[in-house]
Amino acid sequence: MTAMSRAALGPVVRPAVIALSVALGFGSFAVSNSASAADASSASDGGLAEVIVTATRRTERLQDVAVSATAFTQEKLDVEGLRSIDDLTRLTPGVTFQRNATTSSGNFNDEDSDINIRGVDSTAGTSTVGIYIDDTPIQGRHISFTSFNAFPALFDLERVEVLRGPQGTLFGAGSEGGTVRFIQPSPDLHTDSVYMRSELATTEHGDPTYELGAAMGGPIIDDKLGFRLSASYREDGGWVDHINYSTHAVTKADSNYQDTVVVRGALKWAPTDTVSITPSIYYQQLRLGDTSAYWPSLSNASASNFDNGNAQRNPSTDPFSLAAVKIEWNAGFAHLTSNTSYYSRNQHSISDYTQFDRALFGLSPLPAPGDLGTSHDADMQRNFYQEFRLQSADPAAAILWSAGAFYSHLNENTTETVFDPNLNSEFETAYGVPLCTPQAPCPDGEILSQPVSRIVDRQYALFGDATFRMTDAWKFTAGVRVSHIEYSGDLVYYGPFLAPTAGPQTPLAVTGSSSENPVTPKAVLSYKPDPDNLFYASAAKGYRPGGINGQLSSICGPDLASIGLTAGPEIYAADSLWSYELGAKNSFLGGRMQLNASVFLIEWNNIQQAVYLPDCGQNFVENLGKVHSTGGELELQTRPLDSLLLDFSVAHVDAKYTGTVCAGTSACTGASATSQPIVTAGDRLPGARLRRVRLAGVCESQPLPAAGLSIHDRPNSAAADSGSEQWSLRSHVYRIAADTESVVANRSTLERIRCVVVRAEPGEFAPGPIAYTRHQHLGSILRPHRAPSNHRDHDYVSPLTRPVGRIGITMRVEIR
Repeated sequence: MTAMSRAALGPVVRPAVIALSVALGFGSFAVSNSASAADASSASDGGLAEVIVTATRRTERLQDVAVSATAFTQEKLDVEGLRSIDDLTRLTPGVTFQRNATTSSGNFNDEDSDINIRGVDSTAGTSTVGIYIDDTPIQGRHISFTSFNAFPALFDLERVEVLRGPQGTLFGAGSEGGTVRFIQPSPDLHTDSVYMRSELATTEHGDPTYELGAAMGGPIIDDKLGFRLSASYREDGGWVDHINYSTHAVTKADSNYQDTVVVRGALKWAPTDTVSITPSIYYQQLRLGDTSAYWPSLSNASASNFDNGNAQRNPSTDPFSLAAVKIEWNAGFAHLTSNTSYYSRNQHSISDYTQFDRALFGLSPLPAPGDLGTSHDADMQRNFYQEFRLQSADPAAAILWSAGAFYSHLNENTTETVFDPNLNSEFETAYGVPLCTPQAPCPDGEILSQPVSRIVDRQYALFGDATFRMTDAWKFTAGVRVSHIEYSGDLVYYGPFLAPTAGPQTPLAVTGSSSENPVTPKAVLSYKPDPDNLFYASAAKGYRPGGINGQLSSICGPDLASIGLTAGPEIYAADSLWSYELGAKNSFLGGRMQLNASVFLIEWNNIQQAVYLPDCGQNFVENLGKVHSTGGELELQTRPLDSLLLDFSVAHVDAKYTGTVCAGTSACTGASATSQPIVTAGDRLPGARLRRVRLAGVCESQPLPAAGLSIHDRPNSAAADSGSEQWSLRSHVYRIAADTESVVANRSTLERIRCVVVRAEPGEFAPGPIAYTRHQHLGSILRPHRAPSNHRDHDYVSPLTRPVGRIGITMRVEIR
């Protein structure tokens, strides 16, 4: 921008923030003192920062929205040291997130995960949680062991919004339990800005962690054309050594590293005062060096030495891109928004099947030197979206309304090919007959091929809502979404891994299609007697479409017979739920304290869940009855002193089946039972019982003098008049935090333990959380572990969070 164009805009002032921080234990200690106008306003009167959200697709204060939600600005993400979805969900009440590398839904890939909100948890079918980048959903289906969701990195975000409860009216069929929205900064047509973050840390008995990222934006042509560019690279150091389990020689030290590259570019063009066009492109690549699962027999956990004796590493690469064009038109009486986007993903990985193959066929679970079972896995998505949304423009009108249309075409294909050259000879030695047959040969040791496992979803939807201002304090909102959903699928599998007759000429193949017409209404009654208090009651319906099952092989016959079936179901039906909620949002002490609370009741019907068949190593999806989920969340934030911010939250979720479910028509309970039930009344969904308490505090000192810098919290009037640039430097003294959390899963097969030690000194020390899943078979058909029944329970311990310490330093710079 030229000096002349700057002068035309009037005085330009850029307050900046430089924050230097220390990261100890599991969180980064980083606090800055300005991120937005709202923050500055709050700081001036000693109150809490106001957070602006678009949870209802309108720009509102978080405290004014009759939705249970938690929001994180970029500053808060930096303050709390949040770098990934794992970190984010740990600080969000009512949300459970866990890695599934060694569970029955996983494929020994640490990127595999399960996220649920308020106990609406399923590792089958489409996701129960909508994952949005700006206005585009990127969540996928769980088609097979090799499919799972991708999540964007937490860099250069305007904010993250976590919306609890079904959001089907505004966000569609993928938001049955809730929605997580990653909202990126829009190019600014008036003001330049720069944001930078760097980090350097060491990991106990592991590799260093480092990050460098920068973003910049501003006008190219004042009021007409602006840009935003950002790029970051982060490497999280590994702490598990990959070793040869026979010789104990280290083959790759700290092999479970991961690195993330993110690049984004956006332009905003305003050809007129009422129209803007914003094209953007987002690219991310995540690489994992290996699984974080380790072998206790080779490790010394008390000394933080962790070793993995798998025959080979389990690397993964997950690149995806999102291209979008957003068009906005202010028509005076209403705002029209069009969002067109295309999402492309090419995740691919290698999984070590050496032990799994041998355990599955009853061979030695400890392979001979030279044995190698390798699974080449991929998950490819090609998704197109188009949405039009028209909203009333006057926020003070007696009726606020919005209406829209949505179309999506989702194409997801997962593939898997397993090679194990020595398995055939070992099988023949053990049983006297070869594993490979003329019908199902093993070319180059290929024992399984899944070339196609594709589901194509098409959705057409109309949606709308209206808010009626009955009085100055009372409002009523009613909304509905009417959809037509079509899905079709092709699933092809073959190889002696499945059956001696399942060859390329006689594969297990399924082709199917179906359509549905869901209606998802929502109603909210709210009472706001004054600007500081809001009370509301809501009822909303959530929905997920059905899908297609692959054909099970003949070797699954005994597994199926044990639950009263002779074959797996060809399709599974849609499921749906009703959620009822009471909530309150209150501010006290002149804005120095906020208390948000909500309680809920969820009735979830016809639930889609994966049924794992332990002896043949395959699964299918079935509708498993009804779950009753109850609980609530409470969030308290207060600033008792200008330099002290306290944050407390507590959440409770309890989701369990209300009845016993038999898979077949024969009795599975009582004295006449001929099969075992799939679930029993009182069983809880895996990971869907949560109790969490969190307390955190941040102390900030007064601004410190610094040579050569003028020190201001905000630019003063003299600085504004002169147009000079002022810098703000603030030191940060303490951060204290405590977390407690427990998760009880179905039949107690999953335990999660969190332990935290708090020191009232600079930084935070947290030798926990530590959480493990044990790879074992406890006789539960729905056990959350993928291992044959003869797989030894001490072979793996898979930490859901890093059981080692990390200390480092983070620098954050923001210039506006």
